[in-house]
Amino acid sequence: MNQPQPYRPRCAYLTCKSMQVFGEDFEQDPEFQSGMVEFTCTKTYHGWGPDGGEASYNLCRDPERPCFREFVEISTSPESP
Repeated sequence: MNQPQPYRPRCAYLTCKSMQVFGEDFEQDPEFQSGMVEFTCTKTYHGWGPDGGEASYNLCRDPERPCFREFVEISTSPESP
C-alpha cells in the first residue's frame, strides 16, 4: 500500500517549463508526470544550483542544501472582509 508522502516544500529558486505553464498545478502536466521536464535554478540560470548540486524537484526540496529557500505561495486573491 502506498503511503502519502509528507509535504516537503521546494526551493523558491527552482523552476521548469511546467511551472511556467501550469503554475502551482504543474504536477498535473503530462511532461512533468513522465519525467521529461528540465529544471533550472533561477540563481544560476542553469541545471545546477549555487552549491554546484543538480537542480531537480527532489534535490531542491532538501532544506539542508545551503542555497535552499522555502517556496511560499503568495495569494493574489483579495482578502474577504
